[in-house]
Amino acid sequence: MILKKMLLTGAMTIIAAGSSAQLVIALLIVMIDLLLVLKLGPFTDDSDDILSFLTSGQMFLTLLGGLLIMMDKPTDPTYDPTFMGIAMVVVNSFGFFALIVSLVALHPKCRNKINGQEKVDGTKVAPIDRNGLTMEEKENATVKNWGSAP
Repeated sequence: MILKKMLLTGAMTIIAAGSSAQLVIALLIVMIDLLLVLKLGPFTDDSDDILSFLTSGQMFLTLLGGLLIMMDKPTDPTYDPTFMGIAMVVVNSFGFFALIVSLVALHPKCRNKINGQEKVDGTKVAPIDRNGLTMEEKENATVKNWGSAP
């Protein structure tokens, strides 16, 4: 993650500043990161992998939109500027919604449900006496019922 951030901030200032090549290289960096997160699942929890995948996808779509706007002719635009502006706002709002979902997923019950871990009753271990009876069986055998026949 640190390498991706270093490449997208530091290296992008050096490589053909202000050109479409800069956006294409940034797209490649984000695409490689997106595929690595998808394939490797580097985080402990699945919800963190999903959040990383969604934010990388958001960054990819934002860079792609920027490339389309940059390559468009100002005199004869192919893409409607109003539509592209709304599309960029919608795409970038996905990160905000993903943040809200990840905050909800921090709750232990939600986290267990997302990770597919159901609450399992722990194994009950009971000591066995010399006769092979557990303490529970021994207690049940010695319980006296007053007023009823054994």
